[in-house]
Amino acid sequence: MEYCCTGFRNMLTCAGERGNAIVVWADSAGELRFLHQSRGVAFEDESRLKPAKMDVVINISAEVGIRYCPTCGRLLEELVAEHRDFYAKLAKEHEKYLASMRKL
Repeated sequence: MEYCCTGFRNMLTCAGERGNAIVVWADSAGELRFLHQSRGVAFEDESRLKPAKMDVVINISAEVGIRYCPTCGRLLEELVAEHRDFYAKLAKEHEKYLASMRKL
């Protein structure tokens, strides 16, 4: 099984949606990393945002790196070591959700 627990699988499947999710990405050295992402706007809805004059800053998404599964506590680098191809493929799929991470 590629997931450590049902909670981790569920959070990975929420990537790009509004709310909380886990996103996989590859750093500049090709190491697979995980982020807890909170999105105020779903990825698919970003293009529908229209510029408006407001004195309020809206947070589209925010991320923080994680090393352990937030649900069961498993060390994620061990999970990647066991299923590297699966998570490498998922990182490619998740690239679009992390435009800001491409610079790292």
